[in-house]
Amino acid sequence: MVLMISYDLNRNERPQAYEGVKDFIEKNSIAWARPLRSQWFVETVATPDWWNAQLMKLIDDDDRLFVCRIPPNPNGYQGYLDKEMWNWLNPRVG
Repeated sequence: MVLMISYDLNRNERPQAYEGVKDFIEKNSIAWARPLRSQWFVETVATPDWWNAQLMKLIDDDDRLFVCRIPPNPNGYQGYLDKEMWNWLNPRVG
């Protein structure tokens, strides 16, 4: 399955906090793509609940996090992304 993970690290926008989230996502996904600075597409067998619980350990109380499944339906999402992102996403959820 493919999840979308979005976050906003509010307090001090610490570079090491972004690095911690980045490292965790890269190490714990089957494959990943990063369409926006604080947004990831993650191919995984783990649930959104698991990802949320793990990432909550890396962020502060005033940060924000959203994890959701990208539906396996090519008509279930739209956006304006680089062709490279669509080439990554479509075979995994189409």
